[in-house]
Amino acid sequence: MTATAPRIVAAIDVGTNSVKIIVVDATAGCERLLYENTLICRLGEGMQAYGMRLKEAAIRRTLEALEELVQQARAHGAQQIAAVGTAALREAQNRDEFLQRAQERLGIPIEVISGTEEARLSYLAVRRDPMWRESPRLMVVDIGGGSTEVIVGDSAGKDIAFRVSLEVGAVRLTERFLRSDPPTLAQLDGASQAVRAALEHLPATLRQRPCTLVGVGGTIANLAAIDKGGVQSATELHHHVIPVARLDQILRRLATLSIEERKTIPGLEPARADIIVAGALILSLLLSHLEAEQIAVSIRGLRWGLLYDRFCHETSS
Repeated sequence: MTATAPRIVAAIDVGTNSVKIIVVDATAGCERLLYENTLICRLGEGMQAYGMRLKEAAIRRTLEALEELVQQARAHGAQQIAAVGTAALREAQNRDEFLQRAQERLGIPIEVISGTEEARLSYLAVRRDPMWRESPRLMVVDIGGGSTEVIVGDSAGKDIAFRVSLEVGAVRLTERFLRSDPPTLAQLDGASQAVRAALEHLPATLRQRPCTLVGVGGTIANLAAIDKGGVQSATELHHHVIPVARLDQILRRLATLSIEERKTIPGLEPARADIIVAGALILSLLLSHLEAEQIAVSIRGLRWGLLYDRFCHETSS
């Protein structure tokens, strides 16, 4: 019997705060991971103060990071690469310039997806996980740099009952409100009010039915690593559960520390030290709004959903 030749594929997520990649063998149901990496390059840095334009330094950082990741994908044999851009590229006035420069430098197109499509892909990443595949009601939360996605599915399939992209993210909230180091009480209050206003877009019915709540993205992965005392192994963080009371303890501690002090916290990536307070605040207020007691952690976010959607469709038995 002739062995099936591997079909190596890659998925790239170009976010407001970071770029992420995974490379897998698609002939193994996209479960044989060959390479993954996350590079923080802060594409959306300073956009709000710069007329909603990407700054040249941020563009160059991101293109350099993408070039490195694409080279790694090809070195691992990737025959197809899918790449998508999210909040920063949705909103940037000069996104066409960035996309053209990326196409010329990388040789692949970057598709800018809507907030609802971003939500769908994040949900798909979690729904395909064996841990949550059969959950009767699943809610996925993805806190990014520029936006936060909330998605609910009622069936054991891929059907989505509700999804929304909220214009609050860890980078956006930090730059708009948390400008002191550490932030003042007044700044934290202003940020909290902005998050609560955004959460009003969530229907009250979300609180009325029990569901399994799962978070994806760098914010929750770092909070899980802090909760576990510095553990950064993806295997150990995946499926970890953070109680609300513990999350609020972590938030209170983070909010009183300077950025340099936060960088010494076991489990926190130093490059996220300046935005982790905003990310934790969004998560804390969201869980309070939902009257949730805990949230589970998935280290498989948007890029996994993109991978499943483009290359690894489930087949009917």
